[in-house]
Amino acid sequence: MRAIIAVMVFILALLAIWYSGGNSDFDGVAYVEKQTGSSLDSQLVDVGEVNLHVVFAGPADGEPIILIHGFPQFWYLWRHHISMLAEAGYRVAAPDLRGFNRSDKPAGKAAYEFKDFARDIIGLMDSQQWANANVVGHDIGARVTWQLIFDAPERISRAVVVSVGHPLAFEAATGESDVSWYRTFLQLPLIPEFFSRVGGLSFLANTFRGEGMESSFSEEDIEIYKKAWDRDHAFDSMIGVYSHFDAVIDTIPQDGVPSMPVLFLYGLGDVYISNEVALGTKQYLSEQHVKIYPKLSHWLLEEDPEMTGREILDFISEGIGPSTSF
Repeated sequence: MRAIIAVMVFILALLAIWYSGGNSDFDGVAYVEKQTGSSLDSQLVDVGEVNLHVVFAGPADGEPIILIHGFPQFWYLWRHHISMLAEAGYRVAAPDLRGFNRSDKPAGKAAYEFKDFARDIIGLMDSQQWANANVVGHDIGARVTWQLIFDAPERISRAVVVSVGHPLAFEAATGESDVSWYRTFLQLPLIPEFFSRVGGLSFLANTFRGEGMESSFSEEDIEIYKKAWDRDHAFDSMIGVYSHFDAVIDTIPQDGVPSMPVLFLYGLGDVYISNEVALGTKQYLSEQHVKIYPKLSHWLLEEDPEMTGREILDFISEGIGPSTSF
C-alpha cells in the first residue's frame, strides 16, 4: 500500500510540475515604448496558417524592413533597432515567430520547419500588400532568412544575415561549435519541456550571462525573456525548430550565390556557430558584405545595437527606392 501511495504522490508531483507556470502576461510593447520613447503598433496578424504577433513602427508608406529574431529570443531583441530604422523613415515589422511569445503555437514539432517560418514571413508581406521587403534575421531568424533568399528571391529586396553563415558553408564545415550538444538535447522528447519547469528557464537565461559583454543583458532584460518563454509554455513550442535544424534548402543554385545583395554580420566570439562557417560564407558573398567583429559574440545585436543598427541601415539604404505594394 505504501508503495502505491508513494507512486501516486510521485505522479501527482510530476503533473503539478508539468502544469505549473505558463501564465505570464507581461506587456513588453508598453515597456519598450516607455523605455525608448518609441511609438509602437502591436498587432495580431493573420499570415495564413497562423496568427503572428507583430510589432510595427515607422511611416505606413515607408520602405518595409522585417526583423526576424532567433532562439531563444522574441521581437524584443530588436527594440533598439526598431527605433533607429523607424526614425530613418522605414516601415518596420518585428514579428514573434510561430511558437514564440504572443504568436500562435501549433501543436506538434512537424509545424516548425524552416519552410513554415519562411511561409509565415511571406504571409506577413502579403497581409501588408508588400510586393517585396528587406529582411534582417539573427540565429534561427538568420536561417529563415537564408530560406527566403533562395525560396522567394523575388520577394526580398536586400537581406542582412546575422551570426548564421551560408547554408553551404554550414554543410562544408568539419568542426562543431563548442556547445552544439544543446541542439541534440532540445530534440529529445518531453525531457526539455520538463526541464524548463524545474528551473530550466533560469539555466537558459544563463546562456545570456555566460557569453559576450556582461552589460549586454540587464537582469531586467533577462526577466523579460523568461516571461516570454513562460507565456503559454512557449518554451515547449519554441524548441520545435531544432527538430528540423539540419534541413537542407533545395533551392540553392549550384554556385550558392544569392540573387540579391546580402550582408553577413558575425561576432568572432560566437560559441554557437563556428568561425569556420563564418569564414566559409565569404565564398558566396562579396567581400565587403562579410563583416566579422573580433570583440563581439553571438549576441552582437544586443552587445552593440548602435553599431549593428548603423550597419543594417547603411546597407539597406544603398538600395533604397520607392515603397512597392500589390
